[in-house]
Amino acid sequence: MAEYREIQGAAVQSLASNTGTIEGQIWYDNVNGAFKLETFLPEGTSSSGNVNTARTQLGGVGTLTAGVIYGGESPALTGATENYDGTTWTNSGTAPAAKSDMHSSGTQTAALWGGGSPSSSGSYEYDGSTWTAGGNMTFAGRDFTGGGVGILTAALQVGGFISPGNLSAVMQEYNGSSWSNIPQTFPTAPNTGGFASCGTQTACLSSGGPSAATATLSWDGSSWTTENNLGIGASGAVQRGTVSDAIMATGHPASPPTYGVEIQLWDGTCWSTSPASFSTGRAQASGGGTAAGAYVATGADGTPNYTNTTEVYQAAGFATQTITTT
Repeated sequence: MAEYREIQGAAVQSLASNTGTIEGQIWYDNVNGAFKLETFLPEGTSSSGNVNTARTQLGGVGTLTAGVIYGGESPALTGATENYDGTTWTNSGTAPAAKSDMHSSGTQTAALWGGGSPSSSGSYEYDGSTWTAGGNMTFAGRDFTGGGVGILTAALQVGGFISPGNLSAVMQEYNGSSWSNIPQTFPTAPNTGGFASCGTQTACLSSGGPSAATATLSWDGSSWTTENNLGIGASGAVQRGTVSDAIMATGHPASPPTYGVEIQLWDGTCWSTSPASFSTGRAQASGGGTAAGAYVATGADGTPNYTNTTEVYQAAGFATQTITTT
């Protein structure tokens, strides 16, 4: 059998690099001791590892390769926490409370849980393995799930449901130890019951809402701006990314009673519907990542016990693959 050198006229380069620079490049990664191929992958979705506890109305944050989910209804309330490595979900330290509809922000190793149902003002901080108590929110409430963004030391909560009462337009900030209200409010309070948000404490994008709303608004740290609408209205969707580059996936679509499989992409100005879609319709799921690559996990799929599946979206782009002899 002919060798690579004979076919190509040159030996495979040995490089101290885990990623290539051009499509079709083959090299030996001498840091990790493996042959690599740089290839171009089309936009698409794929299945990943199942969660251990199927649930809905849960909390969760993280990236495509380092996520965490916590709490929710299973269908009983749970404090179960699971870490995700991009392939597999692993059980971690159980949260001190069993609740759903909580605020979620941060990362896999520095996550924040705030409030939740039954109505609560308590907060908890997660370090990747264990939970500890944090400062209380400014009011006891629920329906916080879609309004949480930011990091553990600079989080923002938009809206929520004050019990007894109504959906709130109140905005709260967390500084790593305590919550405080800010003077501004969310312009369309009813949307906070089903909208989804992403971004940071000073640059947030919020979209959708009850009855498959299509509204999109952006926050710059001092005021809200009305943006172009979603192409497909959604409630209970997963939104991840930034104010200039975001993904909105699944949820209750504009044409019920089905659960959404659609993926919508935000470029900082407009939403577009991806030709790719997920295979499992779901709402009130969790997710992590960015518009370049994101996952959605578990959620309500119309069955009594919810789905335990995880699906991954990958935008078109270069990817590095390890070459094996198998």
